[in-house]
Amino acid sequence: MLWRKERVSGILLESPAAANCTMMTELLKLLPMLLRQAGDSDEAREQAVFAAWAAAAGAQIRRVTLPVRLERKTLMIAVPDATWRTQLQKFSGQALFKLNSILGSPAVTGIEFVINPEIIERNAIVPPQVRFIAPEQQAMPLRESADRISNPEIRATFLRAAGKCLERRAR
Repeated sequence: MLWRKERVSGILLESPAAANCTMMTELLKLLPMLLRQAGDSDEAREQAVFAAWAAAAGAQIRRVTLPVRLERKTLMIAVPDATWRTQLQKFSGQALFKLNSILGSPAVTGIEFVINPEIIERNAIVPPQVRFIAPEQQAMPLRESADRISNPEIRATFLRAAGKCLERRAR
């Protein structure tokens, strides 16, 4: 896993999310070149616009929208209901500017929001199920592993480290 250090409000943070953000930024910088290389490929242009939408929309809007197709230079975006469509229409000017800035050319001249809750639900990211394991259940396999360590000092160090890890997880 990549880790990146970044300074936020004067505080130095290290996180995989920051590294992923940097990686995504680097990939987005390649979109203008990919569009030029793709030439007249409508499919490549559409996929580049979809990737740019993901970046331009941001996490909150991305959760309730899904790019459906690029028809000529109009991007069709599915939304769950009329309220979202109305709200996002107000955002469309900013979104167009961001999209075309990311793409490095006026690849999109309009955004049309279409109501399609089914497609949004089908493509919703389901959060992973969290399974809590009691520390006692976790300790048994650790004890068995520790018993296989012949050196008593290394065994004790292993058990202390494992205990601290379990303690942190329990918080």
